[in-house]
Amino acid sequence: MSNTLELKTIENELDATFRFPNLYEPKAIINGQFESNLCVLTSANPKHIDLAIWGLLPENYDDDWERFQNLTNTLNTHVEDVNLNNEIYSNALDERRCLIIVNGFFTSKLYKGKLYPHHIHLENHKPFCIAGIFNKINDGFLTCSILITKSRAEFAKIPNLGQSKPLIFKKQDYQRWLSEDNKLRDLKALINDHEGHNFLSHPIKEDFYNDSKIYERITNSEDYKSIMKIYRNY
Repeated sequence: MSNTLELKTIENELDATFRFPNLYEPKAIINGQFESNLCVLTSANPKHIDLAIWGLLPENYDDDWERFQNLTNTLNTHVEDVNLNNEIYSNALDERRCLIIVNGFFTSKLYKGKLYPHHIHLENHKPFCIAGIFNKINDGFLTCSILITKSRAEFAKIPNLGQSKPLIFKKQDYQRWLSEDNKLRDLKALINDHEGHNFLSHPIKEDFYNDSKIYERITNSEDYKSIMKIYRNY
């Protein structure tokens, strides 16, 4: 994930305020392999922006994040999965939904035996929200998982190894997703037929995951749109 947004930009876009503004820090790269925080709006409190650890932990969990994620990956959850472990998810899709605030994410394309990462974003790197679910652990922290679903037509031109995409809504659907009056069954039509964004994708140098300064240099450069044109010839 990527969130390079200024705090006020997020608050103005979502008409919500940060619960702990001094803890917010824009990050060019948010790596789910390490314990990282994401900005979230929750169904429990949709007018306050919270920080949640990326990687869902069971409700009332009281052990180490890394230990749990080494046993089972809960960074992403397929929204159509009907066999979710109840000890972990415990009706989260019905009762604890959230929106995860970012302005970019990353995919990869396999080309001639090598993986090439791509940066996916909206025009002018504007904010958008990915649907998610959350739990609260014993120490009061929130943990979350990004929801993914089957790729659709608007993702056909996005370089991607898999057949899934993040579940991303437009602003007019935020309230419906977060409403505690709705259960998952009430949101099936929204999940299946939501209006898609017009995302842009750009190839990124292979080593950018290890150095966020590479990312910053690329996205701030005037020739960002023409970087590594050779990799568009697949």
